[in-house]
Amino acid sequence: MKTIKFYIAAALLFAAVKSTNAQSTDPEFGVKAGVSFPTLRGGVSGISNQSNKMGLNAGVFARVGGDFYFQPEVNFVSFKSTYTFQGAAYEAKFRQLNVPLMVGYKLLNAEDLSLRVSAGPDLSYNLNKPAAPAGTAYKKFTAGGVVNAGVDIGGVSFDARYSLGLTSANKELDQKTGLFSVAVGFKF
Repeated sequence: MKTIKFYIAAALLFAAVKSTNAQSTDPEFGVKAGVSFPTLRGGVSGISNQSNKMGLNAGVFARVGGDFYFQPEVNFVSFKSTYTFQGAAYEAKFRQLNVPLMVGYKLLNAEDLSLRVSAGPDLSYNLNKPAAPAGTAYKKFTAGGVVNAGVDIGGVSFDARYSLGLTSANKELDQKTGLFSVAVGFKF
C-alpha cells in the first residue's frame, strides 16, 4: 500500500513539474530563514508534562514556472520537545534536513507583488539522535505534507506554513510531528 501511495505521489509531482515547464518563466532562486513552532502529538499513555520549544529554520529554494509553479526546498530545521515518560524526564533535540516539494499557484501576480499558496510532500531526515526512553528511538526519516501561504514584495518573500507529520517520528511512543513556521527570504 505504501508503494502505491509513493507512485501516486511521484506521478502527481511529475505532472505538476511538466505543467510548470509548459508555462515556464526564468526560475527564481533564494535563501530564507525564520522560526518554527513544533508539536509532538499523539503518544502512548504515560507521556506527561510535554512542552515544545521554538526552533530555527534556514534554507534555500527554487521556484520554477509562472502562475502555476513548482518549488523544491532544502532547509535545516532545529527544535526541541521535553516530556516525562514513566516518571523520567526527556529533552528531545531535533536537528533535521527538511525537503518540501511543493506545487503552487500565484493568486495575485503583479510586477512587484505576488500572493501565493502551495502544498506538497515534506520529507525530513534527522541529522542527530534525539534523546528517547530506553527501548525507543526517533526515526531517521519521516514524511508528511506541507501547506504554505506567502507573499513576495520585490525580491523579498514572506512565508507561513504548517507541516503535518504523517509517519510516526517514534514508533514505540506513537508520536508524530507538527511544525508551524514563518520565514523571510530573499530571491536572486
